[in-house]
Amino acid sequence: MFAQVSIQLTGPMDHLRLVWQTGETLLDSVVFDDDPEGTRYNVLVALQEMVTNVLRHAYELDETRPIQVVFELTDDSFQIVVRDQGPAFDPLAYDTTACEDESMPQESGGFGIHIARAVMDQVEYRRENGWNTLRMSKCARVNANT
Repeated sequence: MFAQVSIQLTGPMDHLRLVWQTGETLLDSVVFDDDPEGTRYNVLVALQEMVTNVLRHAYELDETRPIQVVFELTDDSFQIVVRDQGPAFDPLAYDTTACEDESMPQESGGFGIHIARAVMDQVEYRRENGWNTLRMSKCARVNANT
């Protein structure tokens, strides 16, 4: 492993900026073979969507509850782990097929989960000791020159 950065957040949704900036900084040293800039952006959007889902749905905007975000950069992947203490919810069990229908009203939800599944190479969920744990991985190479 080349790097691991862990952030524990409590507070306003403005903290999403901190999560985005941390991910962006780490992604600067990652090489993606296909559309590097677009891939970096898509990974950050998936991350932001998952953290936003925790704040809005699991915590119902309760800014006192913790969210942990761990970034792991290895030889061949960029991984993000998002952990929360909300009610058990497996986003992988959520049917997002309706998100592919352009006529679906946005208030139906599910777009964030759909985005994460579409842009990440692997998404896994576990419930451990009262925590929801979502691990998202994207195949990549580390640029040793940065």
